[in-house]
This record gives sequence, C-alpha cells and structure tokens, in this order.
Amino acid sequence: MPSGFANDASPLVLQSSVQIALDYLDRAGEIDDYAEACQFLVNNVELMMRQGQHNKLVLANRAISAFERERNARTIELTAASG
Repeated sequence: MPSGFANDASPLVLQSSVQIALDYLDRAGEIDDYAEACQFLVNNVELMMRQGQHNKLVLANRAISAFERERNARTIELTAASG
C-alpha cells in the first residue's frame, strides 16, 4: 500500500460512510432534521476514523446505531419531561 493511502482515501471513506447511513436513516423515517443528522453522522464517523476504523460499512453501521441510540434517548427525555 502506498504511503499516505489511508489519508488520501479518508475523505472518500467519510463521505461514503455518511451517505450510506443517511440513506438508511432516511428510508427508515428516522430523520427529523436533515442538517442535524448530517452533522451528527459526520462527527461520529470522524471520531471512529481517528480511532483507526476505516471500513465504510462498519463506520456506517456504527454511526446508524449511535444515531438511533441518541434519538431514542432524546425521545425518552422528552416523554419524561412532558409527563
């Protein structure tokens, strides 16, 4: 593998991973605010990439799980606050 290959591929891996996650979450009806979802996914994927993960499907799946956990936690908080 040429030196710098991972760094050269990183923006493409980030973009692909986020797009896969967005497509899934959109089809599942999970996105209320598209810009907020994009920012959450980008931040999440970037963090995992800094930790050494560069498989776009693993990144997308983990970002989806994190997004769903965050969304469920917010829903529980809102329900508890209004009840």
